[in-house]
Amino acid sequence: MICSLLFSSGCSKVLDEQNRSNILPDYFKTPGGIDAAIIGAYSNIRNWYCQEGMCYNTMIGTDEHLSGFGTSGNFHTYTLQTNDGAIQSIWDWSYRSINSCNGVLENVATVGLPAAEQTRITGEAKFLRAYFYFMLVQTFGDVTLSTTFASSPTTEAKRDPIATVYDQIVKDLTEAITDLPFKANPTPGRAAKGVAKHLLAKVYLTRGWSAAAKATDFTDAYNQALDLITNKALYGNGSGTLDLWADFADVFKEGNEYGREILWVVDRNMDPKGAETSGFGTGNPGGKFNGSAFYQRPNYPIFNTNINAGITGAPTVNANPVDRDIQNGRPFGRVRPSTYTLSTAFAERVNDSRYEKTFQTFWIFNRPGPLTSGAPVTITVTRASNPADPMNSPLTTYTWVKNVDTAIKLFGTNAITEDIRRASRAVQVLPSQYDVNFFPPMKKHDDVTRLHTNDASDRPFILMRFAETYLIAAEAAFKAGNTTNAANMINVLRTRAAYRATNTPAQNAAAALANQVTPGQITIDFILDERTRELFGEWMRWYDLVRTKTLQSRLATYNPITNFNPARDYLRPIPQSQINLVTTGPKYPQNPGY
Repeated sequence: MICSLLFSSGCSKVLDEQNRSNILPDYFKTPGGIDAAIIGAYSNIRNWYCQEGMCYNTMIGTDEHLSGFGTSGNFHTYTLQTNDGAIQSIWDWSYRSINSCNGVLENVATVGLPAAEQTRITGEAKFLRAYFYFMLVQTFGDVTLSTTFASSPTTEAKRDPIATVYDQIVKDLTEAITDLPFKANPTPGRAAKGVAKHLLAKVYLTRGWSAAAKATDFTDAYNQALDLITNKALYGNGSGTLDLWADFADVFKEGNEYGREILWVVDRNMDPKGAETSGFGTGNPGGKFNGSAFYQRPNYPIFNTNINAGITGAPTVNANPVDRDIQNGRPFGRVRPSTYTLSTAFAERVNDSRYEKTFQTFWIFNRPGPLTSGAPVTITVTRASNPADPMNSPLTTYTWVKNVDTAIKLFGTNAITEDIRRASRAVQVLPSQYDVNFFPPMKKHDDVTRLHTNDASDRPFILMRFAETYLIAAEAAFKAGNTTNAANMINVLRTRAAYRATNTPAQNAAAALANQVTPGQITIDFILDERTRELFGEWMRWYDLVRTKTLQSRLATYNPITNFNPARDYLRPIPQSQINLVTTGPKYPQNPGY
């Protein structure tokens, strides 16, 4: 059953129920109802990930991202209101899904399922309930804990301490690990032991930083992650053995969403029959569409440059060489990388290949024009020669061949030389020229198989991957006082980061050696920098900074926001609708400062 209220075992005044899902309580007493409830809980995650609201919640207002040209400013300026729809979505869909899981757990043993299937579904329900409660405590702090199925909404609810909620999360995940299969079954978007162990490690790590910390949390987090790493051959997502790709570029390559490194995805099944039976759907299914492919795309079609700018007496010659197309994506511009991201986290690009494999750095000329006998379309732009200007090449023309020549090139440094300028036809854009409209786009979520430029993506959205397991282990080891183990975990990723397919084995070995870090270099800021290099744009940064209690210091250093209030902004506001609907007993408490 779906409703907007919190549920409490102490039920009093009953509101009129609005049955939004057509799933009545008795349906949970059938095999079909049990399956539908579990699938519905998975599907509900699509109301967050791939949507603008969660994009803002996880990325804007951090050190990594700034607002783009198409963004609303509440998250960036920390002026959130208690009726913000993106925040309410986390609250509402969590509790709806939790209640469905409670219904499954109360009825799964009595609907006549085979023993193995009953065990698996029990594990999935506990995993999902833990996942949704983890989202709630990270976002809101103290929340209402309920482990019993509510068949009708109530007007009474209270907030339970995060320590109580964390205890239930750990219990659920520990039991889920026992019940779940080693490989995801029946589809890669469903939980298996590996993803539950990864999540449990992150829960221990997060609780260890919190006021609810237990003495063994960091050690427990490290041990859970280490077990997953050490015994990776046992685990997987249904498509094979769990492991890191040798090349960072392969992690987000289109078609690799179920690859060896992926623990869990928000599934988007391309098979119509599979969509019908799995409930995940395809394409652009209403409010659950996948917009991740275009939220970080700059407004490249408006890029227009006078290539004779600054040359006295030269004619104005504007070049606008790239049109919107499927390959380059829909220029939606919701978020853009910060100066910290481009100049600090990704500053080293000789031995670390992750910058070039995370960001698009060039555009091919694609302006439309007539074709004659199949010949390439060309555009020639005359450029004045001014030898007195060191930034002006003596070349007199730019000639671009459609779908062949680089028309726009983003340079990673402002120190461009005349030799570089001469060697390239491209309009060369320096970091000092990046702005709200034009910036390096993150390409991890690109989808070039869409039918039309503005279509949503049908790619599964990667929620958890094996590389983060190493980073969880590193952070846990650091917090437990073992910087050697922390460095060892990070160096596995930095070895992979050094790999380039165009290098010789000797060059890759030398780069990997140069990329290693020592225990003495490990600090929480270094770990956060490494998380940026590895996980940039993967929709988790705000939670990382909140967990490590570095949100205030990192913003002060890299993204000063005058309205930031540390007494308020480490939590999101409780939705006003929830407060208004609790009319029996004590008023439902709001978080401080809202």
